[in-house]
Amino acid sequence: MNFIDEKVLISLISVGLGWLLAQGTSLAKDLWGAQKLKRGLLHELEDIKEQLHRVVMLYARQLQIYSLNGIEPSASIPIYNMFFKQYYKDVFSRLNREQRRSYQLIHASLDTLNKKNEDFAKFTGEIYKDLKDSKDDTATQRAVGLWGDEVTVLYMTAKEVLWHVNYHLKNKRNPALDIMGPMHKSYLKFAEELRHEIKKIIEQGKNLNREDFEKIYDEAIFKKSNSSHAAPQPNRALNT
Repeated sequence: MNFIDEKVLISLISVGLGWLLAQGTSLAKDLWGAQKLKRGLLHELEDIKEQLHRVVMLYARQLQIYSLNGIEPSASIPIYNMFFKQYYKDVFSRLNREQRRSYQLIHASLDTLNKKNEDFAKFTGEIYKDLKDSKDDTATQRAVGLWGDEVTVLYMTAKEVLWHVNYHLKNKRNPALDIMGPMHKSYLKFAEELRHEIKKIIEQGKNLNREDFEKIYDEAIFKKSNSSHAAPQPNRALNT
């Protein structure tokens, strides 16, 4: 092999090594980017979880108001999932099937909750305006009943979304949505308990005083609360 052949060989080897290094660097960047997006999706679920707790508390309070034949002209603000909507498509192929199904279920359910909240706000505003100075007891009772039905649906929907978020966060690698399996059994048990929970909130709410709901600040609530995630106490008016 002459000197020129050696130079050509060295050049070819250098080009080959450079190409391999570039491919390895590109692969590493892709893997790092995918992991970053995966973490982002999970961090967003944590944020959604926090906001859902507040939504649940708001509608628990309104169930209490409904139990006293009242209506409150307020509704929850939307819970946004901007990270999922912008980046899910970029990490789709890096997730396993169970993760994809779980994310899609959670965010579709969240969109449904947001739409229900939006419709509820309009509905509440309309009936509150119509009944504010009304002396028609029959119409008022009918409106209160319809309002209470809407609040019940919203409470159930928010709790269901929260259940799926918690399930995913506890089973990050394999949030399996099985049928007639452990997840299905756990969900049905939750759904049954949720029905009793709503009934309990309404029944115990009847023992509250309307005046309690007019308070903006109640020091007793803060003294009684042990954590930011403490479950709403049905036997106390909830102020948000």
